[in-house]
Amino acid sequence: MDRLRTAYQTMCKAMPGGWPAMAAALGFSKDGLENRVYERKGQSVSVHEALQMQAFSGTTLFAEAVAAEAGGVFIPLPDVATVDDEEIQRVYMELVDEVGRLAREWREATRDGEVDKRERQRLEGIRDAICTKVTQMNHLTFQVFCRS
Repeated sequence: MDRLRTAYQTMCKAMPGGWPAMAAALGFSKDGLENRVYERKGQSVSVHEALQMQAFSGTTLFAEAVAAEAGGVFIPLPDVATVDDEEIQRVYMELVDEVGRLAREWREATRDGEVDKRERQRLEGIRDAICTKVTQMNHLTFQVFCRS
């Protein structure tokens, strides 16, 4: 749940005007919002409120936190209004670059027979980037080339 609280805090900071503006947009006092975020007095942020906070802050932090809590990764899908084959090729090349980076980092991380916390974080970050690129590439491909 720390991920969710961190997401709430960061969304409040990302909102133009910060915590006071987020509270006002949600119809709360600043204290009321803080009580929900910090789960004081039996209060908490509802899913609906968290989604509103995400929209107001222009982020995907709530979705990312929920995905991470479930052991997954949030993958934003690209806007496909103006996609073409060149865009798909660009994403594909970024994917190839990430796979190469994974190979290099994996060799370095396992060289001594142990993967430490820092190395694990780097490998997990690369994994997430690869998952994101594969999903984006497929999404773009299906939007451009699927007929039904």
